[in-house]
Amino acid sequence: MLMSDVHSWRTLFNPFSSGDMPGTGRVSGRSTDIRNLIANQQSAIILSGSPRVGKTAFVRYLKGVSSVAWSWRDEVSLHDLREQFALDQLYFTQIDLTTLENAQTAQELLSAFVTECKRSLDTPYAAAKLPSLSHDIKGLRSLLRYYTREFPEARYFVMLDAVERLARLDMAIPELEGSLAQTPQERGIALLNHCGAIRVLVDLIDEFTNFGVIFSIQSLARPKLVDQFVHVSADLARFTTIVLQCLTHTDAQAFLGQSPEDFGEAWAQAFYRLGGQEIFTPGEQQWLYEQAGSHPYILLQYCYHTFHFKQLYATQSQQWLELPIEGRQQLSEQVNSAVTTFLTLHWKRLLEAIEKGNSETKAHFFEFVRVFEAHNADEEIAPELWNNLGAELRYILSNEGVIRYEPFQPVYYPGAILCQYLLEKARMQTPPSSRGFWLTITRPSKAPERLSLSELEYHLIKTLRQHPVRCSEEELMQGAWGKLIERSTFTQRMHHLRKKLKDHSDNVELISNHYGGLYSLNHADWLHLE
Repeated sequence: MLMSDVHSWRTLFNPFSSGDMPGTGRVSGRSTDIRNLIANQQSAIILSGSPRVGKTAFVRYLKGVSSVAWSWRDEVSLHDLREQFALDQLYFTQIDLTTLENAQTAQELLSAFVTECKRSLDTPYAAAKLPSLSHDIKGLRSLLRYYTREFPEARYFVMLDAVERLARLDMAIPELEGSLAQTPQERGIALLNHCGAIRVLVDLIDEFTNFGVIFSIQSLARPKLVDQFVHVSADLARFTTIVLQCLTHTDAQAFLGQSPEDFGEAWAQAFYRLGGQEIFTPGEQQWLYEQAGSHPYILLQYCYHTFHFKQLYATQSQQWLELPIEGRQQLSEQVNSAVTTFLTLHWKRLLEAIEKGNSETKAHFFEFVRVFEAHNADEEIAPELWNNLGAELRYILSNEGVIRYEPFQPVYYPGAILCQYLLEKARMQTPPSSRGFWLTITRPSKAPERLSLSELEYHLIKTLRQHPVRCSEEELMQGAWGKLIERSTFTQRMHHLRKKLKDHSDNVELISNHYGGLYSLNHADWLHLE
């Protein structure tokens, strides 16, 4: 190989230098989400996602036209999906909100919005194919009628993203003064609602079966989906919410395993000409997934910096090699530095959501984070552990991009960089449960083990200690809940508590269940409540 070729490793374009994911190469990492979106068959969708989870990039990727060499259609072109949903006649277009920023009144804002909506719907076809129509509501309806008649199998989605830019409008609207709209995004939504833009979209959805809307917004840090929308009009309430999470385990590994051809023939030829064979070796792919997990932003950062490190290594060694161990350590330090701002925001949002949750959510979060130390991103979370976290914490973890959660699918731990950061922050943070809800288990010839409890678990054990030989269900309900509750709810909570204590006492049953709804506490002298 010529020395000039060796030095050109440094100038080879880094294929992972895209500003955000998806959109890098031919594997976006979002094939599962695209299939879910298409199969959902909804016409009014709110696409909600936390910062840096790839929401804007997902919108841009969907916007790719069918005439380009590669698009999302190729990525999800399973035969049955292409046949069933006519992918070549499914169009996603984006409304350009930048042109709305000069509006001075609500009427001007609506007029500019309708103009951009019409313009976006013009894009799927060449101008020569379309009739000459006005850029107003009448022209918009006429265009959709034309599409219905000429292309009956086609469907068209207009997408709105970054509505917070509208909050910069110097527009005095008395009706919005003192409203619940506080953030720029909420004010942008309120402006669109007040001027009638959302009403126009809903009317079009009702009138045309081939028309749909995707409203892309940044989710709030909240413990429940119902708490997401502060400013909700009757029109916006018509929309179905889809939460954009981190990538699936399979999609993340497919992204890491891309071949040179996935980045285009020209790039692949340049790569092969320099002597490369595979971008990341199987060993590097496994290591990258262990470090980054399936969070889109962290995964892309790791890929970008790893490719750059391999370029430098290839320049020195004169061949494209797997990174040595010492190189990986330096690489991890560099990526940690690059994602510090993201991780800081990530932690603040997690704390905000958890603080708004119930006492069990707060206690379970810190307990769950401590489990990260013994697991990696390739391991599935035990279903019992995941279910025991409760609905609030499961929603927070999925909404904030910590963990991907879909019914009937395996749930995996985060990557090492996120696990280590959360562990470090959790150790520095005094868990809410430290305000008295702790249990120390002291077994003979064993080191004491301190275990955090939820408030409910604390009162269940306290009641059992008061009646260690014979404790009825009614006594436990009154002691923990202060009232009689559904027996199924009680039984489930007792099952989780018994398992939790058993797991931390070498499989010794500390709570026994007896016929007639009675319970007893074994080895009560081992247990010390704080």
